[in-house]
Amino acid sequence: MSDLDLKAEALLADLNPTSPSAAPGQNFLPPPTRRDIPGEYGSTPVWRAGEGPPTLFVHGWDDTHRVWRRFAQDFLQNTRPVLVMDLPAHGASKADACTPVTAAASVAEVCAAEGPIDAIIAHSFGCEASVRAIAGGASPDYLILIAPPLLDWADYQRLKGHDDAVIARALVLLRERTGSDMARTDFRAALQDYKGTVLLVGSDADESSPLSLVRDLAESLPGARLVEDDALSHRDLALDPRVLLEITAFLGY
Repeated sequence: MSDLDLKAEALLADLNPTSPSAAPGQNFLPPPTRRDIPGEYGSTPVWRAGEGPPTLFVHGWDDTHRVWRRFAQDFLQNTRPVLVMDLPAHGASKADACTPVTAAASVAEVCAAEGPIDAIIAHSFGCEASVRAIAGGASPDYLILIAPPLLDWADYQRLKGHDDAVIARALVLLRERTGSDMARTDFRAALQDYKGTVLLVGSDADESSPLSLVRDLAESLPGARLVEDDALSHRDLALDPRVLLEITAFLGY
């Protein structure tokens, strides 16, 4: 194998999720709240608590539903039903791989099985999965996108300092194996027929999801609202109590 191929393979290795498994006792909702939703690419584990149309929480890459512990427990304490899930190849999922296509199918299948869904709150890669699911027909009343991935994969790799030749070779190998070219989802186009209300959350300290792109997206979506922060990192946006307060105010809780 050439040096170029070795570097390209190393780059592609980052596409394999490394989230921790959901071992017994680690879930913040009790085991009886779990069910597995069958789907096109395998079953999706979900945990549901509370009565009525729930808020669905969709985690990002290399994460699990447990990232939402603070947010979901706050919702439950305020008698708001919640629904959390693990994306394919993450957490308790038994899938071997995760792509935007399989993740979107998983979100769509959960919405269909557990609906109606009051709101979707998604972080990072979960935003892409949720937006694709909405483009395919899912219809929550509210959509909250925290640190949505608005950079092309290739541009993100350049931002991390990888060489153009390595990136190009990695994309060739990826297309040969999966048919995917990692093209960025056009969030504006995907949401053009969405009738619900959108809230976007971004941070000037988040290099993975540049605030300038989040602002541009907010301006392109009629009626969308934007919450900006200047210090929170990419993952901390899904953990911070100030963001939670902004979201609950947006939802009228």
